[in-house]
Formats: sequence, C-alpha cells, structure tokens
Amino acid sequence: MSKVRFAVVGSGWRSFFYIRIAKALPEIFELTALLCRSREKADRFRREYGVRAVTSDREVMDSGPDFIVSAVSENSIAETAAKWASLGFPVLSETPAGLSVEQLEMLWNLYENSGCRIQIAEQYQFYPRYDAMIRLVQSGILGEPVSLDISAMHGCHAASIIRCLLGTGLEETGITGRTFFLPVTETRTRYEVLTTGTISKKGQAHAILEFENGRAAFYDFLPEQYRSPIRSRAIRLRGTRGEIFNDTVSYLDGDNLPRQAPILTRSDPVSGEVLSVSFEGKPLYSPVFGVCGLPEDETAIARMLAGMKEYITGGPEIYPFRYALEDAYLALLMPGFSAVSDWHQSKTGPRPWKQGYAGSRKNLTQEAE
Repeated sequence: MSKVRFAVVGSGWRSFFYIRIAKALPEIFELTALLCRSREKADRFRREYGVRAVTSDREVMDSGPDFIVSAVSENSIAETAAKWASLGFPVLSETPAGLSVEQLEMLWNLYENSGCRIQIAEQYQFYPRYDAMIRLVQSGILGEPVSLDISAMHGCHAASIIRCLLGTGLEETGITGRTFFLPVTETRTRYEVLTTGTISKKGQAHAILEFENGRAAFYDFLPEQYRSPIRSRAIRLRGTRGEIFNDTVSYLDGDNLPRQAPILTRSDPVSGEVLSVSFEGKPLYSPVFGVCGLPEDETAIARMLAGMKEYITGGPEIYPFRYALEDAYLALLMPGFSAVSDWHQSKTGPRPWKQGYAGSRKNLTQEAE
C-alpha cells in the first residue's frame, strides 16, 4: 500500500493523535495539512509541531490528501463530515457520527444515495487489548456469547465494543437506563493533575441493553474512568462455555473440564505501546506497524487511517458504516452524564441504515414508556 496521505480538519485535542502518528511513522503516514481557525493558532502549530498548518479550505484541497479526517468538536462533527464528503473527498470522521437521528440520517443519505465515501473513526475495537479479546471470543472458546458487563468506555464506544463482543448486528434493542449523581474526588483532567482534593458530584450512567437475539449488555460508566487513577475499568463477557473477566479466561475444555488461564499483555514501560498479547502461548496481537512507540489510542487510530486508505482504494470498509451509525443511534438512547436522574426506557425503531427499512421515521425512539 502506498503512503497514507491525509488532512485533518480541526486543531483541538483530537488533532494531536494524528500529529503523533505522522511523526512516529513518517514512512507510512503523511499529514498533508492541518486546518486551523486562526492564523495565530496555525503559526503556533507550525512552530511547535512542525506541521503544515493552514487556515483555508483551499489550502487543504491543494495539499492533495487521499482523504479528510474530520476532527472538530462534537457539535460540528456531522456537518463537517457532510461538507467535505459533498465536495468529493472521502472522509474519516471522528466520533460520535452525529448528535441526533436527523444527522445520522443525513450521513446515511450521503453514503447510500449520493455515493459519498464516509467512515467513522470508532477506534476502540482496534485497541490491542480489545482486538485480542474479540479474536479470542471469535475463536469459540466461550461458546456462544450471551451477556456482557461493561464499565470501560462510554456512549458509541461502548455500543461498538458491545456489538463486537456479543456479535450483535442491527437487532432491535430495548434500553432501560438511569444516571446517578455521586460524589468523587477530582484527580485529573485532560490537561492537568488535580491535587486540591475537591469532591464533586458526577453523573454515573447505567443501562441495560436487551437485544432481540436474546443477548444482553449491562453498561456502567463514570467519565472519570478515562483518566482518574482511583477509578478502574472492567469487562466481564459470559458465554455458554465460559467467561472473560478482564484478563482472566475461565472455560470448559474439550472434555468439559474447567480450565482457567490469563490473557498476557506485554507493554513498553515508557511509551505504553502494547508489544504483544497472547493466550496459552498463542499470539492474539503483535504491533501492526512494528514497534514504533505509539500507545493504544494512537495505535488504534493509525489502524483506522490505514484501513481508510485500503477502503478508498477498493478494499472493505473499516467498520461497516451502518454499524457505525447504529452505535451512534444506540448512544442517543442510552443515559448520558447530565440527564435527569430518573429511570427511563427506550427502544429502537425504523432507521434507514437497517436493511429492509421501509418508510417512516415515526417512533424512532419511545422514551418514558
């Protein structure tokens, strides 16, 4: 595959992932341009990070990217993806795909009816540890997956991992959820370490997802789990013949005798790069681009970038677009972190990205039933 040449629209915190990837793997990835809102910010990016930072759409176009990465704020993400796709550029859009059903429908129409090439950068399935777990489940060692307790990521990210681990497709889904507001000591933000000991109430979202195929997911997430050293993450996946609880696999062997073994992850202690994941001596993951110093987030996003290049040159989708929209849709039905703290119920309804969709957008969601 030839070098992956991409331009990033947006200069917030998301853009730094793409800068780091291009710096770590210059023989594979080339950041052709980074679009900033102001000349001052563009000057700073050029000076501090050595990237081609620009301030106009024309400069982005003239940089000759294979595709555009839409990495703006959530409130602008769908419109930005639609704009560049309508201009004829393939677009890899950051998550969430959209913040309303109307936005998701708009993106589907561009993809399905206007021939636009859009993909969503839902990277969690490509985290080395989750990738390894997905492969292990697909091996059949647990039998048929039946339920998942997940407290590791939020919203569309959680919906995506639920889909990958439980093997759900576009099944109709019922959701019961509530947000609890509970006290926690603030420890870190995206930009700083907090040591004042301030305690504040944060929304902790809980939801039960019941799929029409009989499988179920139990979702629990507090935003502090992404960064706080006093809040851990956890996954328990149960199948008919065993379960995975974080890094421990318990299962029945061919003689129906119980066995237990760990999933072994070896990481670089400095960079955090995952060097290998294995189970019972069998490799489940090795660095896709060779050892390059990228931690899990950037590793996963780099795989999305490489997958986007493959897709636009005739290969398969990175993650089927209809699944990406479904994940964003399920996230809209799940409780958020600032919702009224009452139990509510919702369920999926007709949506155009589901095969066999036949008409009205009425009753897409039915809440407070």
